[in-house]
Amino acid sequence: MKGLLGRMAGYFRVHHLLLLVPIGAFAVYDSVFSAFSSVLAVLWETYPEVSRTGIQMVLALPSLTSVPTTLLTGFLTSYVRKKTIAEIALVFLLVGGLAPVALPEPHIGLLFASSALIGVGQGLLHPLASMLVCQYWEDKSERSRVLGFKQALNYLGAAIVSLLVGFLALAQWNFAYLIYVGVVPVLVISAAKMPRGDLEDHLVDRKHRAEGLHKLLTPALAYACLMFFAVSMFNFAFQSNIAMLISEKGFGEVVDAAAITAMLQIASFVVGVFYGKIAKTFRDYVLLPGLALQAIGFAAVALAPDMALVFVGSALFGIGAGIQYVTTLYNTSKSVDQSVVSMALSLVLALTSLGFSVSPLVIEGVKGLLFGAGAGADLSMVVAGAGCAVLFAIDFVRARFFSRRGRPEDDVAFDDELLA
Repeated sequence: MKGLLGRMAGYFRVHHLLLLVPIGAFAVYDSVFSAFSSVLAVLWETYPEVSRTGIQMVLALPSLTSVPTTLLTGFLTSYVRKKTIAEIALVFLLVGGLAPVALPEPHIGLLFASSALIGVGQGLLHPLASMLVCQYWEDKSERSRVLGFKQALNYLGAAIVSLLVGFLALAQWNFAYLIYVGVVPVLVISAAKMPRGDLEDHLVDRKHRAEGLHKLLTPALAYACLMFFAVSMFNFAFQSNIAMLISEKGFGEVVDAAAITAMLQIASFVVGVFYGKIAKTFRDYVLLPGLALQAIGFAAVALAPDMALVFVGSALFGIGAGIQYVTTLYNTSKSVDQSVVSMALSLVLALTSLGFSVSPLVIEGVKGLLFGAGAGADLSMVVAGAGCAVLFAIDFVRARFFSRRGRPEDDVAFDDELLA
């Protein structure tokens, strides 16, 4: 028993532990807008003149506007300290997040403008937490655990935020945006605890010419970009359709959708805490259980006869999404030289945001072709689940025939002394 407790304590023992406080703080607000999926059904009723796709774009627009700023972050880190970038991003989130609360019945155009500002902030903030992890935790074993811990903090905070958004929306739907008042203490924590960070090397300079570009543009990174663009496109279909599915089937109200969103975050939180162990168990195949659980979760929710099975399917999807997202960060950090990791993360996360942005257009378009106009949110889930199943097959072929298994540096999760 004592030995087991010692190994567990060793698993959670990492360097620079206090640095996780500011990283976790602004990582929460990096993804907080996904919690607004529970409000979409209310928006659909409030703005009947706006199409279903238009309402979904309120949630998708931050991902679209974050694409260029996420890419910009990778370049900015060669000229501006990471701490300064984070503080600018938080200001954008504060202004954009509180704008819809200023009017009792804001015009739909104001919601789009708010989403755009939030997207700019998210785009600047999105890669920074992972950049700092890759900068301060260079050992691959420790990095996999810290990336998991960072995401666990993110998911735990997001679960609390999801519940708060649902309850705030009960009073009045635009009160949900009051959640952005919490950006103020995050700004204070970041200013007090987050280090300035080092400037990154330039991709192109007079001395080394385009050496940085050659280090960046690897086949492994190209695969990561394509894979995670596609999986994010399918994943977003869950967030943008779950509230509408519950409403269409008469299973519940906005609070129930918020509870599901919170449960997704809790499931992903557990995955984040133990991601190091999961990565060691599956190694090169670690993305496969994530994709499989997502596909099964989509199917369960789409076919659910009652709210109980919706919760079960959502839990499975949340576990799968947690595995998939941390694997995105970890595999990206391994796909290039350490000197260009920041730019690689910016590139992959920008494409992930692009996948979120085009998701309503692509999923609704495919659904219309397959099932006709007027098909419900459950069939959107079917389309997305089928997409995850296809990605599972593709990644199985990669892991089985093209991966380089057995390398000592690919052993993650536990250091050798922790396994003794």
